Amino acid sequence: MDKELVPGVDELEKLSDNNRKHIQKLVYTNLVDRFDYAIDKLLLENCREEQLITKAFEGNNQPVTESDLVTLLLKSDDLQSALNTRLQDKLRLTVLRQRHSRKLFTFLSMCDEIGEFDKKPRVNPSTGEILDSFKVQIKTTPHSLCGYADWLYSRRNAIVHGAGAAKFLDNDEKQIKKHYKVEVTKTFKISTSSIRTAVKFYQSLCDNLNSNG
Repeated sequence: MDKELVPGVDELEKLSDNNRKHIQKLVYTNLVDRFDYAIDKLLLENCREEQLITKAFEGNNQPVTESDLVTLLLKSDDLQSALNTRLQDKLRLTVLRQRHSRKLFTFLSMCDEIGEFDKKPRVNPSTGEILDSFKVQIKTTPHSLCGYADWLYSRRNAIVHGAGAAKFLDNDEKQIKKHYKVEVTKTFKISTSSIRTAVKFYQSLCDNLNSNG
């Protein structure tokens, strides 16, 4: 974010509104995709966490045969590496296929002293700043950490899967209403300030994680 995206936004603001309209959508989706990728990577790197092992094998009651075990051992000189690969493959088929906010929920559930992150209003949607608590003013945006991340990702979905339209996809509308009791606006606008606000949120979240180890 610091080395590429923020300087890129600075350059965008030198262009006229019409000239940057399409580019700023690309920058926004790139930013959100990078954060989503970071969450995926962190989940895979921590594949041996007990909570992730449980989730990786949910609903899988098939016994491991002697043949499966021997095959696993023969395929790698490093058993620990082979086990990690097996766990990561399972996570890709389970946790990593979940909705963006549910992946973030799973990751934050493993973090110490991050505070309440799924329901409690903590995000100022005007700035992207994360606080201990926040009085809800804009009722069309989720204010929890997972809820706000979901809202950001839903706008990305609209751009990528809605032919660039600035209108939330039906399923995203339903999911946000179901999980966060919020009815989003019918349309939205992506601007350079939208990108800066998203950057601030992601930076604040990373700072919270770093400060709590």
